[in-house]
Amino acid sequence: MRAICLLEADFNWLNKLIFAKRMMDQAYDNGLVPVEQFARRGVQASHGVLCKVLFCDMMRALHEMAGIPSVDLGNCYDAVAHPIASIALQAFQVPLTTIVLSLSVLQTMTFFLRTGYGVSTSGYGGTRSDPTFGLGQGNGMAPSGFSAVSSLMVGAFQRLGHASDFSGAWSGLLFCLAAIIYVDDTDLLLRSKSRDLTMDQFFADCQTSVTDRGQIVLATGGYLKAGKCFWYMMGWKWVNGAPHLRTTTEVSDDHSPEKWASRANPASGCWGR
Repeated sequence: MRAICLLEADFNWLNKLIFAKRMMDQAYDNGLVPVEQFARRGVQASHGVLCKVLFCDMMRALHEMAGIPSVDLGNCYDAVAHPIASIALQAFQVPLTTIVLSLSVLQTMTFFLRTGYGVSTSGYGGTRSDPTFGLGQGNGMAPSGFSAVSSLMVGAFQRLGHASDFSGAWSGLLFCLAAIIYVDDTDLLLRSKSRDLTMDQFFADCQTSVTDRGQIVLATGGYLKAGKCFWYMMGWKWVNGAPHLRTTTEVSDDHSPEKWASRANPASGCWGR
């Protein structure tokens, strides 16, 4: 169960004005939101699905080994460390005083639960010495704040060398794409770095990518939810010179999702069934 925060109206309005409106307007104008994030203005979730389908079609046409690990986050806005959120918001050019104002309120406010049984008589919250983290579902700055944190995660993942390179067949235009992201739902786009790679080597590269993604998420205060994580894989075999996709049974038992999950300790078992 996830609680929806009902914040004081004026405070929530201020968060929406500064972060959701002014910060995001500036971010879009300056190109700070990565193309991997499909939860942005002018883009729909279906565009991300289409991009993933086109990626699979390209891999089939090129007969390359490829994988799409779906590594989704748990609790989304409620699992964000404020030091990382502050860095991300400063990178999006928000004044530090404004960031301190918004985050310090969340760290020290008292929360009461309202359910069908009524309102709780005792609340919970943090102090300066023991703050409560997270951006809060229902907070006007939570979606834009998470977008800023997500942008840092994408940049860190790319700097570790995990982005896939693509080139236009007609234009020769070269571009990189690391993942398909919609808010916190993430599909990594992984392709073989060389046609000479064996399946074992490709799976090792995939495991490295997933583990790095999990460690980056942990660094921001989040985690990968194992129950929502799974993967697709395309491997090829050649029969009389003709390419054929490998079946599930033709993949080594050592590469089953269950065994991948046991090796993904930093991501709390980020490979699902």
